[in-house]
Amino acid sequence: MKYLTLYLRRQDVMLHIHVDSKKSEWIECANSVFKTFRAYHSEPSIKLLPDLLQKVPIVLYSGEYDLTCNHLATEKMIDSMTWNNQTGFDLGNGTSAPLVPWIVDDEPVGLSRTAHNLTYIFFYNASHMVPYNYAYRSRTMLHEFMQLNSSFNADQTAEYGTVVNMNQPKPRIGKRIILIVLASIIIIIALGGLAWFVVWKQQQIGIHTLLSRIRELWSHKCDVQLQQLVVSSLADDAKENFHAFGDTALV
Repeated sequence: MKYLTLYLRRQDVMLHIHVDSKKSEWIECANSVFKTFRAYHSEPSIKLLPDLLQKVPIVLYSGEYDLTCNHLATEKMIDSMTWNNQTGFDLGNGTSAPLVPWIVDDEPVGLSRTAHNLTYIFFYNASHMVPYNYAYRSRTMLHEFMQLNSSFNADQTAEYGTVVNMNQPKPRIGKRIILIVLASIIIIIALGGLAWFVVWKQQQIGIHTLLSRIRELWSHKCDVQLQQLVVSSLADDAKENFHAFGDTALV
């Protein structure tokens, strides 16, 4: 059902079935719809259908194994309902509309009966969710009822329980999200490592510059001290020579 939810929430699908995506979106077994059908002021279908059937053709269908809305109750309702001056599928001449096999692709897949604008189809081996069990047959039912040609090459429906082509591309939204998250983490780690390297490099350059400056200052200080020592030594030598010269002159 998750694929059905994704499909019916697509913008193009909602546009084609005239649903305002800004106001609503498809929800499986929506409580709002359920509560609407339980409204106490709502007329039962058996009272609404006769007036509709005067001008509008209607198709009703039931699954053979539908335990939610079983086919026995639907058939009993039709047999007891009066529309277009006839009760049930009575044709008015002492006969009833025949219950004939419903054939899809040369295979009997159910039973069908039609009279006075009402068509009833009984699906073999189907549950409450007939379109989920038999998507292609359900589409064929609608196309036949609307007198459309259902044979075209763009058929992408599949019956429930049939073999599925494992090579067929499937939605991988979950895997894509995981890949995006992993890629984001890797990028963040890489950027963090690069930032750390730049800071570390700048620190190394700063330390090297500081050490070079210290060595330069120390070397300059040593040169000054050496110069002072040489000057002092020269001064002492000159002083001693001066005294020696003075002593010689006195003699």
